[in-house]
Amino acid sequence: MASVVSICNIGLSNLGKDNISALTDAGAEARACNQFYDHVLDTLLQVYPWSFAGKTASLAQVTNDKAGTWLYAYRRPTDCLKVRYVRPQYSEADPADYSAAKADAFGFAHEIEGQTIYCDLSPAFLRYTCRLTDPTKYSPMFIEALSWHLAVRFAMPLTRDPKIRADAYQLAQATQAQAAASDANEVRETSDHDSEFVTGRA
Repeated sequence: MASVVSICNIGLSNLGKDNISALTDAGAEARACNQFYDHVLDTLLQVYPWSFAGKTASLAQVTNDKAGTWLYAYRRPTDCLKVRYVRPQYSEADPADYSAAKADAFGFAHEIEGQTIYCDLSPAFLRYTCRLTDPTKYSPMFIEALSWHLAVRFAMPLTRDPKIRADAYQLAQATQAQAAASDANEVRETSDHDSEFVTGRA
């Protein structure tokens, strides 16, 4: 079962470095894990609409300070890394094709400013990428990509070798693309079949 330590150890092993037993270990390896893990995870979660990190929430209305532009203002969820779309009804479904055109057509016009989301919908439901910190929810291919992105960050403090970092970067990009393609295929295979819960709420 995946854990933060096990994922960090894959990243360290990618560089030929010793594993850690805990994030509280003494030594440069544990310091690198503590320094980079959260940032690298958030970055990777944010760059692609991973199916396992998708979340839908009913937005909480706040004072609208743009009443001349939008009808309503809502508070952005604290665990929201990236807004996917806003809809007037509950749905866990993501579009199979996540091109900009498809995503815009799937959702409704909105504006994001700081921690506020403006739109003309009431009620408003937000589909977003959440800050998912439970490693047991990640796909194996996402873990592989995450480990290589960690290796990129670990490379300079642990090896001081730009070539090793460059090699790790190439593998990070390749594994990220493979993980995204695999995730997209899963979305396409299931996009025509809403769950009973979603169908009942639509």
